Amino acid sequence: MIQFSTRPPSISVVMPVYNGGQFLAEAIHSILSQTFFDFEFIIIDDGSTDQTLEILHSLKEKKVVVLKNDSNLGNYQSRNIGMGHALGKYICVMDADDVSFPQRLERQFAYMEANPKVGICGSFIQNIPSGGCPNFITDGELLKVAFLANNYCAHPSLILRKEFLNRFNLNYNENYFYSADFDLCARGFRHFEVLNIPDVLLQYRRHSGQISTAKFAEQQKYADAIRVKQLKENLGFKPEEIPIQLHLQLMKKESIDAVKKKDAEQWIQAIIEKNFIRGYYEEHRLRSFLDSLLKVSF
Repeated sequence: MIQFSTRPPSISVVMPVYNGGQFLAEAIHSILSQTFFDFEFIIIDDGSTDQTLEILHSLKEKKVVVLKNDSNLGNYQSRNIGMGHALGKYICVMDADDVSFPQRLERQFAYMEANPKVGICGSFIQNIPSGGCPNFITDGELLKVAFLANNYCAHPSLILRKEFLNRFNLNYNENYFYSADFDLCARGFRHFEVLNIPDVLLQYRRHSGQISTAKFAEQQKYADAIRVKQLKENLGFKPEEIPIQLHLQLMKKESIDAVKKKDAEQWIQAIIEKNFIRGYYEEHRLRSFLDSLLKVSF
């Protein structure tokens, strides 16, 4: 086990909370019970009006740094504030309604130390209350392709290499509101490796109050903007070249009228040809992924 010392910590765990009193104590306990000791725990109260501050003020751990927003600034702006205060070599994402398994920090720290080209690393998760463990993509090149369609990293499981964030000026783009984590990872692929490790390191709580449930429609609107933006930035498409509705239907595996099948095939070929020029995606994985979407939609 690694002991905490007077030097900057190896990891900064950053966790915003807004009216999270129901699950907050369990989330905090899961971090303070880690087998890895060399970390600081930055908790940002985002203008809570419930018992959140009372819980935070009761903490006596030296590892804990509590920041308080004067008003409710939102999840991602609060994360940016916390990251701005972070002293660690790595930043671990944490949500105030989730539970990290005891070896999470130890496992992710060891992986990042052994893989210096990786800038963002997620893990497998266990859903609460169902107990199910979805299999995420672990092949980095396939994950890069799959991000054309969706965010296949569990945000609260991520560890980020702060050196890379600073070097490439990466943080959460607050213009994307409820999908800023999707955007952060999508931009990260341009500069370094982003991947998932097949270890279940976090319990992800599903409930009606979480962003992905309460703000689903808005989250999808911003996710659609990111899906289109990747075509422009990664492959060089001009806005007028993109059949937006058709592209989004394909990426989201929606059923498409059979009369549009030829249009869809031509669009997929256009993506492949742009990539041949740019070389951004691994060709075989891109073609296989797009073909699989075509089969589902028709």
